[in-house]
Amino acid sequence: MIRVPPSPILYQSFWCEENIWQLVQHPAAAADDRLVLAITGAEAQVACWKQKAGNDIDPVLWDYHVVLATRGDAWQVWDLDSRLGFPVAAQLWMETTFPFQERVPRRFRPRFAAIPAEDYLRRFGSDRSHMRDLHGKWQQPPPPWTAIDGQGLSLADVIQQARQGFDLAALRERLR
Repeated sequence: MIRVPPSPILYQSFWCEENIWQLVQHPAAAADDRLVLAITGAEAQVACWKQKAGNDIDPVLWDYHVVLATRGDAWQVWDLDSRLGFPVAAQLWMETTFPFQERVPRRFRPRFAAIPAEDYLRRFGSDRSHMRDLHGKWQQPPPPWTAIDGQGLSLADVIQQARQGFDLAALRERLR
C-alpha cells in the first residue's frame, strides 16, 4: 500500500492570523470543536514565552497573536510560532506560554477572544496593510499565498475583540 504524505501546513513567520486561517482548512486540524484564539494585552502588547521569535528565557512581546484550539478527546492548541511544537495539550500550552502571571505587569497579561473556526474562515480578511511601514515597504516578508478576502472581520476587529475579551483564568476554564 502506498501512503500519501499529508500536505504541509502553510506557515509564514510573523503572519499568525493568516497561518491560522490556512490551518483551519487543513485536515490535520479537523476536530469536533475548534476555536480561533486571538490574544493581545490590555493596552497594546502581550508577553508570550517559548516563541520561535525569541529565546528560551525571555518573553516575546507580540502586539497580537493568533492560535487554534481544537478538541477531540481533550483540548489542544496549535501555536505555529511556539517552541513547544503543535498541537500540544491546552493546559500545557497555557502554563508554558503564560507562566507566572502574578509577576507579569498587567499591561502585558493576555486577553483572549474565542472565534468559532468556521466563522473565522468565512469572515476574516486582511489587506496586509498592518505589515507595511510608512513608505509602503514590508516590515516582514508576506506569505506566498494571496491576501485573504473575508466578509467583515478585519484584523483590527479581531484584536479589539481580544482586548475586550476574557483573561487567562477564564480561558483555562473554557479549555478544561
